[in-house]
Amino acid sequence: MKLKNCNAKQFIESLNHKKVICFGAGSTLMEADCEAKKIEGLEDHIGFFIDNDKKKHGLKFEYRNHEFDIKSIETLYTIDTKQYVLLITCAFYVEIYRQLKVITAIADMDCYMYNVVCSYPELDIVNFFEKEIEKPPYKDWKKILSRLHLKDKHKGERCFVIGNGPSLKAEDLDRLTNEITFAANRIFKIFPYTKWRPTYYFCIDYLTYGLDHQEINMVPSELRFIPLERALAAGKIYDEITYYNRVVNCVDIKDGKVVRGTEFMFSDNAEEIVYGGQTVLYDALQMAVYMGFSEIYLYGVDGEYEFEVLEDGTIIRNDTKNHFSDAYEEGIKESGALAAPMYAMKLAFETANMSCNSRNIIIKNATRGGKLDVFERITLDELISDNEC
Repeated sequence: MKLKNCNAKQFIESLNHKKVICFGAGSTLMEADCEAKKIEGLEDHIGFFIDNDKKKHGLKFEYRNHEFDIKSIETLYTIDTKQYVLLITCAFYVEIYRQLKVITAIADMDCYMYNVVCSYPELDIVNFFEKEIEKPPYKDWKKILSRLHLKDKHKGERCFVIGNGPSLKAEDLDRLTNEITFAANRIFKIFPYTKWRPTYYFCIDYLTYGLDHQEINMVPSELRFIPLERALAAGKIYDEITYYNRVVNCVDIKDGKVVRGTEFMFSDNAEEIVYGGQTVLYDALQMAVYMGFSEIYLYGVDGEYEFEVLEDGTIIRNDTKNHFSDAYEEGIKESGALAAPMYAMKLAFETANMSCNSRNIIIKNATRGGKLDVFERITLDELISDNEC
């Protein structure tokens, strides 16, 4: 297997009548299409899918109104390698790379990574897979998490989970200076206007992390969490980052096909696994629960987006902004990756709400306005008096 990289247009042009074997019949392609990170015309060149999940073998994968066979990895031992290229369409790049690397039958096949082709065609993926992933912060992520003693670290305390919606105000963040807070993605765009800094930081967005990984390293938080499967976006492993195991679980099997799912899971042990839920805040909520917080308050989580992906894949435009600042979207908006499946986010938040309620954890929404009505509402004034600031 020969690792290669190029941009999406070059990928299609380089096929030269070869068919594409996609490794990973799951959520990566579904999420990518929602976020407009696409390889245009890919559906016309796919031969079939491979997946490690035995339950999917013999089924069909539904992608862009096409259906493709899902086969086992053993299929690679019998194909004519001159007729195919490999495209890893799964977030678990490292595991799959190691799995494919030892298959001598495909030693001469070109292999690409979907998200890298779409977002970072200049990334040195050979260096990442041969050197970077051997560094301790990545290789020993589980031991490192264990040493942090995160379980019930904040038992009985309260925290605030901060979103990046247009309702977010710097003056409100100043009122949270003495609180334990979780924040995410490009929250650092508001730092020049507030003394507040987050206690814990998360980034799960592939494009954001790739663009901002150096700045993220400098976010003044106790811990900066990045999923293992997003490390490839930066192409480097950093000592400043705390890596964790994240799994996106929004696919389902219906009528012999793998389709987008409508159920989400909520982790009981964030050191072992954190489940994706179409928003970085879902990760933060699972970590907050694991850390033992008895009261969780959301702020700046508006629950609406300018471009919204409906359940049938249709994209509509709403009369709203996405974030607290136009500067937030620099470098991202140009990619077109600003459409959000709000229905899926709502389902994830409903799961978080039920999970917290079952644990007798208070979870309320202190956002100013917005459309997120999954959680009971409360105001910052009810939570923080001016003399506390």
